[in-house]
Amino acid sequence: MKKLWKQNRVLFMLIIILVICFIAIMTVSLTFFYSRNTSKYGSRLDDIDKYPITDEFKEELENNLLENETITKVSINIIGRVIYINVTLDETVKLEKAESIMVDSLDLFTDEIKSYYDIEYVLKSENFTILGAKNPMVDHIVWNNNREVKEEETNEE
Repeated sequence: MKKLWKQNRVLFMLIIILVICFIAIMTVSLTFFYSRNTSKYGSRLDDIDKYPITDEFKEELENNLLENETITKVSINIIGRVIYINVTLDETVKLEKAESIMVDSLDLFTDEIKSYYDIEYVLKSENFTILGAKNPMVDHIVWNNNREVKEEETNEE
């Protein structure tokens, strides 16, 4: 046995290190993949009960937006701490007007909701599609840089 140990000492040490690493990897992976007391959102939704959004509020928001004659369709979806508002607009509306309508719609939300939820806007028209987002840390909507589609003029001579 001593002769076997002396001749293969490095190999035995590497095998012991390999077994220790395998046990460590299995322990970490089991705790990571099979933890039981967490939701897919982690702890981000722990106090969401303090800021409820009722179906009545969603209907009121939809009705207030649909009162504008340039808006043809509105859908509101709430997932976690994000309020998704999809708005379909008439083809005659300009991009700046659509953005100002959505900025005015922020007044329909309470300060508590605006300070807790992210609000995501998707505005669709035949002339443009634009995305806007309002984070709880800021007071304004940030729009992406999409602009209206304008046909190029061709000079025919």
